[in-house]
Amino acid sequence: MKNAMKDIINSDSLLNALSKKEEFTKSITEDGSTQFKLLSDFGHGKIEQIKFSNDLRVINFDLKLKEDLIIEIPTSSTNTLYFAYTLNGVSYHSYANSERYSKINELKSVAFSSNDSHKNLIIIEKGHQFTCQILSISIDKYFENFKNQFNSEEKNSNGLNSVFEHLKSNFFECAYDLNIANELRSIEKIDIDGCVTSNLQLQSRYQLVLAIHIDHIYNAYHNKGEDLDISKSDIKKIRAISNHITDNPGLNHSQDNLCSQFFVSQSKLQAGFKAIHDMTVSNFTRNVRLEKSEELLCNSDLNISEIVYTVGFTSRSYFSKIFKMKYGCNPTSFKKHLKSKQLVTVIH
Repeated sequence: MKNAMKDIINSDSLLNALSKKEEFTKSITEDGSTQFKLLSDFGHGKIEQIKFSNDLRVINFDLKLKEDLIIEIPTSSTNTLYFAYTLNGVSYHSYANSERYSKINELKSVAFSSNDSHKNLIIIEKGHQFTCQILSISIDKYFENFKNQFNSEEKNSNGLNSVFEHLKSNFFECAYDLNIANELRSIEKIDIDGCVTSNLQLQSRYQLVLAIHIDHIYNAYHNKGEDLDISKSDIKKIRAISNHITDNPGLNHSQDNLCSQFFVSQSKLQAGFKAIHDMTVSNFTRNVRLEKSEELLCNSDLNISEIVYTVGFTSRSYFSKIFKMKYGCNPTSFKKHLKSKQLVTVIH
């Protein structure tokens, strides 16, 4: 970190600052987000910001740098709260004028705030592919909405408020978790075409990511999470297995097959899925298959029997039973409802 770039970028005004810098080129994408691409002399990749009407901001980093990069998040009178999740790469957090640096580990939810008393620094290390997402919200606005919209009990409100108060002056890191990584994979699959539906879908997904962040930090702060013995290497194996199941729902994902293929013990496999997904391997596989079947019902011409076997189920009656448990109706009714909606759309 000694050779960090001399230029410092302000986070909330990140895109305005980048527009004045020679390292990046600015463009506006078709979906309205602002994007800055890193010029080849300084590395490759991009930084992208999406701002939603509810004051939620999303900043996505996908970079590989030739020089370390320091991002300064300036003081703010609005008490802005930041949630970061790194998929790949090496980065650190520090408060300005402090010599202490906290490493931001991959696949962990972290949080910190910017207020009128201190600045935050994020240092991204050169030479590594860096993939990270930072969400930002106004603490005061969010907490007010939380109380008003959900008519929350005083106990829950006080519990959340105590977390936010703690974050105003502390950097907070949670345990390893893949739920956010899975949601980010789902977001990547959304076809953003500028229409209202896709924008609402995107916003709802990011709201879910925000909710997962807050839930993790709330439980960790109030010591409601389990202290599980699972290492970073275990997490990476479970992540690879989870992606394998998600990408290939039709295969036989028995524990024996997965353990043999990924060189992991059954105890680590089950402990990893419990820690990361809060469910067993079989339940995770079943849920993936159900979500894939719903996608095929919506977007393919396959009949229900074909879908059953495509996603890896062997019994249509069992599939219908668990589909109804998840979606509230059987697959036949679900498909009929889709056709009626499509017909109404065509008529109009």
